[in-house]
Amino acid sequence: MERWMRFDKCPGCGFDIGTGEGQRSCHWVDCPYMPEELNVYCDRCRFNFYTGEGNPPCDDPYTCEEAPVPLAHVENYRRWAAARGIAG
Repeated sequence: MERWMRFDKCPGCGFDIGTGEGQRSCHWVDCPYMPEELNVYCDRCRFNFYTGEGNPPCDDPYTCEEAPVPLAHVENYRRWAAARGIAG
């Protein structure tokens, strides 16, 4: 099993790392413990490739040069969330 599949959020954390919604149990903007393999956000503009939400500066974020890595992480996130019963 991949290391990222074993990732668990901190106790009391209600933050959904895929959608960016929910209450955090800490003061961090992004989870400092989240494996990179679950990061579905563009590093440049923070467009969310899982939800398709954001305000990207490019015309089509899905064809942007930054897209391949976070797009590959979307399937990782879906697998991780499904294993934990997180709706998506």
